[in-house]
Amino acid sequence: MSQATASAVSVASQRSVRVDHKRLEGTIGVLRLVAAVAVLTLGQAVPNVGPLFVIVLGVFFAGYGLLVLLAWSRVRSSADREGATRFSLAADISLVGFALFVFAPDPSWTIYACGFLVIASGGIRFRSGALLAAASLSLAFVVVMTFRVAALGLPSDALLVILQLGGYLTAGVLLNAVLPELDALREREHDTYGPILQAQDEAGEAVLMTEAGQPTYWNKAFEAMTGYTHDDLARAPAMSDLVVAGESEPIGGEGDGPFDAQVRRRDGSLVDVDVARAPAPAADGDRRVWLLRDASVRHRAEAELRDQALHDPLTGLPNRALFLDRLASAIAAAQRNEAPVSLLMLDLDGFKAVNDTRGHQAGDLVLIEIASRLSGTLRESDTAARLGGDEFVLMLPATPLLGAIEASRALVDFILAPIAIEGRPLSVGASIGIAVYPNHGRDAQVLLASADAAMYEAKRAGGGYRTFQAHIGTTQP
Repeated sequence: MSQATASAVSVASQRSVRVDHKRLEGTIGVLRLVAAVAVLTLGQAVPNVGPLFVIVLGVFFAGYGLLVLLAWSRVRSSADREGATRFSLAADISLVGFALFVFAPDPSWTIYACGFLVIASGGIRFRSGALLAAASLSLAFVVVMTFRVAALGLPSDALLVILQLGGYLTAGVLLNAVLPELDALREREHDTYGPILQAQDEAGEAVLMTEAGQPTYWNKAFEAMTGYTHDDLARAPAMSDLVVAGESEPIGGEGDGPFDAQVRRRDGSLVDVDVARAPAPAADGDRRVWLLRDASVRHRAEAELRDQALHDPLTGLPNRALFLDRLASAIAAAQRNEAPVSLLMLDLDGFKAVNDTRGHQAGDLVLIEIASRLSGTLRESDTAARLGGDEFVLMLPATPLLGAIEASRALVDFILAPIAIEGRPLSVGASIGIAVYPNHGRDAQVLLASADAAMYEAKRAGGGYRTFQAHIGTTQP
């Protein structure tokens, strides 16, 4: 697993968290409701401007908390998200400002800490949010302090006021300078690794990141492969529910090399996959990056390569290599069962004239038609093959010489039937040589050579069929 892929996943994961604040805002919303309960139950125990204000502050906390949760539940677009984000920050600033007013005689360090958290959350929520939050809180602090001193006659510690204002403004300036730089760094990383993730999605290569055996990041290709939706995966199913490893590589094993596995889809079906898995650096804990590719693509490609290697590309018939393998197997079975195996070696008569007068394309069409006719005459146990050029061979297991002769006689007439090429009929003949195991050979090569010799005798005689004769190759039974 390359570091680029792991980094890409990390960047994508960070960006997805940054764009979608629903989980963060949901947590903050819950904390607002907890704060409302704390204010209502414990607010009377600390200095404040009066019980009525404590109750109002508690209700204020609870009301804003519910409104913010409602706003985020209705987010459907980027514009909705932007509006909910700004409303959430405004709510937090208002709550802290009100808390500054309520709790007396001077704002406590707890309120100061809450203010700093609001500034930090503003910086995380959107660009220049920290500076906006710091300025708003500073203004609220000045207004509250002025009102407390002028209208309520409450004393104020000048040093504490300066420290609090200075802390707000300093935090806002620093966070406003640092967070955009972090954003820019993430953007640069995304520009670098984003195309890699996009290419993996388009190529159907599923990416999954897990931590402590639970999914923490995945791409669209993984959702498509498994049938799970984002919400399904967000509920963090166990890794053992998603990937079933082969016997050579258990999911919990230490090996990190590529291995075969199966992905359990949402409907319970299993998909064969090729898996590459790599651990993240030790500092990241039990985190792993997985690359999964549908193995059916590889299986199909391998099957196509095997088929191409063993079949004639023009006619689709078995080639010499596959035919010899089947012939050897048929001879071995015939030897065990003491049964015959007949070979019919077939060469087309007049095929060269077709190529010369009608062109090679017409010749190819003739070969395809002859192959189709041969295939149509076969039993399930028989094999027809193209050895090259206009030379074909048929293997007829459990067929004695008389059966081979009858088949040859029928084939000669069958092949002579006209073939329509571009609306014009033409005919080719056939010369067939017959050899039978074990009389004319006890292994594949000898049997083929015998059938080939008989075929040439038939061709010299002007066509038809001939049976192999060891001493006189021209005898026709």
